[in-house]
Amino acid sequence: MGEKYALYACCFPKNRYFWPVEYNSYLTIAASVEAKFVERKSTFLSFALPVDSWEACEEHLRRFRKDYYDARHVCYAWVGLSEGQELTKSSDNGEPSGTAGRPMLGCLLSHELKNVLVVVIRYFGGIKLGVPGLIAAYKAATEEVLQKASVVRHTIEHLCLLTFPYERMNDVMQILKRYNIRVLENMADIECHLRVSIPQEVFSTVHPLLIKVASLQSAHGSV
Repeated sequence: MGEKYALYACCFPKNRYFWPVEYNSYLTIAASVEAKFVERKSTFLSFALPVDSWEACEEHLRRFRKDYYDARHVCYAWVGLSEGQELTKSSDNGEPSGTAGRPMLGCLLSHELKNVLVVVIRYFGGIKLGVPGLIAAYKAATEEVLQKASVVRHTIEHLCLLTFPYERMNDVMQILKRYNIRVLENMADIECHLRVSIPQEVFSTVHPLLIKVASLQSAHGSV
């Protein structure tokens, strides 16, 4: 399992500036994967995608419904993470209530995955599976695709821009070194400007220290 960084732009001092410590990092998948599962002549095509917002999920779901317009059911489950809050959504898409979306969601939760969308598309094979059979089939289809995924841990970091006079350089660098804060970019003109990435787990400690010696403001970036 690899490790990556999830960067978030921060704005000081008005906005809420740290997430609950429960989510200093989280597990997700590195890339999209797909699988196929057959149960009593019904074919289940399953897809797992890394998706970090519900708006992006809706775009993917529209594409799946268009690409697989002839399928009987396009079911899904998503677990997201936004400002420290776990978000969940799921749909049975015409299957009996609780037989598709809920077991799919249960798989994501049991694997402790965040920002992952799973879509299972069913082509009916002419044999009814019944409620227990549907639950087992959708769970198996989800597990099948998740087994193919590469799981990575994302460390939550806040992307910030520090601005300070040159005489404060030693004070700033001591703080950054003490808390293992990564300097992403060093820019200099009349004043010093550092684009830094602060780990969530130390953010609430570092923030009051840095604002004593530097100006902090929003800095936008991506990983």
